[in-house]
Amino acid sequence: MYSKCWAFILAYFYIASATAGTESNGLKGDLDAYLAEGDYDRAVQYALDSPDHYLAELIAKEEQLKLYEDPRWLALLHYRENFWGGYASEIDGEDFFTSQRGKVDPRQELKTTLASFFSTRPVAPTKHNPQCRFLARYNWLSQRLNFNAEKLPEQSCRQFEVFYEAFEPIGLTVIFPSAHPNSPSSMFGHTSLLINGKGRTNSTRMLDFTINYAAQVDTSNGLLYAVKGLSGGFIGRFYLTPYHTKLREYAQMENRDIWEYQLKLPQETVDFVIMHAWELLGTYSDYYFFTENCSYHLLALLEADMYDYKMTSEFRSWVLPTDTLRVLDSRGLVNKVNYYPSNHRKVVARRKSLTQEENSLAMAVYEDGVDSHTDELEGLNLERRAAVLDMAFDYLRYKKTKEGGELSPDLSERERSLLMRRSKLKVASQRLEVPVPTTRPDQGHDTARASFGLGYDDNGNFLDLGWRAVYHDWMDPESGYSGSFALELGRLGLRYYGSKNLDKGIKLDHFYLVKLDYYEPADEFFQNISWSVTTGLEAVFKDADDRELSLMLRGGPGLSHRFNDEILAYGLVDAEVAYSDAYQDSYYLGAGPALGVIANLGDRWKAKLSGHYLFGVATDKRDRAVLTLDQSLVINKDVALKLGLNRKLKLDGWVTEAIVNVNLYF
Repeated sequence: MYSKCWAFILAYFYIASATAGTESNGLKGDLDAYLAEGDYDRAVQYALDSPDHYLAELIAKEEQLKLYEDPRWLALLHYRENFWGGYASEIDGEDFFTSQRGKVDPRQELKTTLASFFSTRPVAPTKHNPQCRFLARYNWLSQRLNFNAEKLPEQSCRQFEVFYEAFEPIGLTVIFPSAHPNSPSSMFGHTSLLINGKGRTNSTRMLDFTINYAAQVDTSNGLLYAVKGLSGGFIGRFYLTPYHTKLREYAQMENRDIWEYQLKLPQETVDFVIMHAWELLGTYSDYYFFTENCSYHLLALLEADMYDYKMTSEFRSWVLPTDTLRVLDSRGLVNKVNYYPSNHRKVVARRKSLTQEENSLAMAVYEDGVDSHTDELEGLNLERRAAVLDMAFDYLRYKKTKEGGELSPDLSERERSLLMRRSKLKVASQRLEVPVPTTRPDQGHDTARASFGLGYDDNGNFLDLGWRAVYHDWMDPESGYSGSFALELGRLGLRYYGSKNLDKGIKLDHFYLVKLDYYEPADEFFQNISWSVTTGLEAVFKDADDRELSLMLRGGPGLSHRFNDEILAYGLVDAEVAYSDAYQDSYYLGAGPALGVIANLGDRWKAKLSGHYLFGVATDKRDRAVLTLDQSLVINKDVALKLGLNRKLKLDGWVTEAIVNVNLYF
């Protein structure tokens, strides 16, 4: 195992190292000079003017076959057709192309790629000659054009051989850490590609490596981070990372469940994808959170060999990790799915096997040390004493990793004391049963939503129309999603009134750019802080027939508690800042409590009773409040009925609303 690790380190060093220098390939005249300089555009032109040269023969052959239009070639260079009918590559690193026009000209790039294969000049920033630097291209073109080894000698690629032997790949698995709202890059989940090594078992799979595409972040400023992430201001790179480090990051430190989607691929596809990954490790692309992100580029990597599956063409706007998993499954590429719970979920499962008194004792042992609670432990039988000590040790390890500590072989004094006391019991630990979610993340409802409904308020009847770009809220079908947070981006609500109190026509009721609630329960083991944030536009009534829009930001911290698996209650301290002509001096500042209870009343029926009260604390001292009872009935994963009853304190007094909607997910 250690020799393979050193082989991998050596191969990776070759990828990253820059070098200079050239060798002659035996060609004469100007072509030799152009190849030595790496000027492959001029080399192509020279060869076309000298039709007796083998490069000219290859160019003529590929032109006859129109390989520059071949879907495999377009996939290998990540070309996408643009609005004007031309092409542009989604790879932005200049080192990925052999032609100065390579990013936008598949035809010229193919010619110069062939020219580069006659050169031994290293392709910066690597140490590799073009045949080895662009190994997937070389192998495919060699098969299609049947290279003459005497006229175009095959060059040694020992570095790739070391690279390949370090992995011994026999398969590929897509890794999906579940969604978590702790950062923009994780709030929808993440995908990476695990290289399955030969001879790995379930217990040794963490010794394999992952191919991971991620943004190269260069700022800690939250606003700048969002702007650059949305506008392509970061560059994204492919990285090779040991799987055990990613497992620690996801399952231990961030408490995210891991789903492994084993792909059904022939060995030749596995090998070709590895060769293309080798090509991509030395370059970069502009990174966009919602389009050209980790999941999109993972599909593009797979399409190097599976171009006919047309996976990336499924996406015309945003790309979410769960949506890419759905695409893989719909193409019949998913062979097997495995689930691995986070450390947090393991601790929760072990707690359920203990009584309340035993849990309290385990927490006391964790806080004070095992020697401080000898009498209480001696009062339990051996099996229950062992269960309490197991709980205390598991929680100690959970806290250590969550706070950034390493799970090294060197134990702390507290860990050593616990293990010594536990070993004296000579009792086997109770088998830990962590329930596997009944619905996988890719089997939940689709993330876009359209809604149609009828409503009534003090202004009369209205049609209610809604649309949401992504992702999930509390009244959506819960299967496949977290029960602790709801996130919506681009939520639009429109109303059409036919009453005399308002001008007829479609009115904007709200547009939420971001609406995020995070209600992770807190108790003696988990000191979580709940919070919410909503920003966008809301309709504000100055009086019954005068409607204005308010630009608002509302949110605040609080606590939540789960009474059982079916009921979640929360309490927050909300604050709002808003701008609108409806307010005195055109702005509003308010603060007050926000309370709610969310209950699963059956497999298909869900209800949420919530309310918040804002006390005006600035120039406009008018209070505002909302009391809401929402209920939803799931018809299937992509259709639900929703009933909403609202009592609102607006600027001109209390009003009542009732709305019935049909929600469609797509």
